[in-house]
Amino acid sequence: MRAAPLERAPWCHSLRAYPGVGRRIYSAAVQRLFSMFPGGTAGLGLLVLRLCCASAILTVPFSRGLSVVPSWTAVGVALLALLMVAGALTPLACAVGALEEASYLLRGHGMDPQYVVFALLVTLALGLLGPGAFSVDARLFGRRRIVSNVD
Repeated sequence: MRAAPLERAPWCHSLRAYPGVGRRIYSAAVQRLFSMFPGGTAGLGLLVLRLCCASAILTVPFSRGLSVVPSWTAVGVALLALLMVAGALTPLACAVGALEEASYLLRGHGMDPQYVVFALLVTLALGLLGPGAFSVDARLFGRRRIVSNVD
């Protein structure tokens, strides 16, 4: 059964890293989670929220310096922040980011717990609000207006 034209979205990038997640399953989940991808000032606000979330995700593990963090952790956190800034795989990136910040909160690591709680709340807010119109997710999974040129 074919999907309705408004529910189809171009699938430019495959999720080969996640073999159990198909195009239709992830696309339907993203459209169900975020019924719209707001543009304008609301979209700009979500872009700023994504930038704040990415900076918080980078600041929490690197608060005591780069030499303390293992290189594989630094690469993973940088990739997570890049996904946040681009707005790609936002629900997954927010879930992983929230788990990372919760683990730093529970373990302590000599960080200010108020800042870690703030970073966790910003990540949860982004996960609940969605990426906005200025994101990769909106390009891949947003609904399209189809205009017919039939006279």
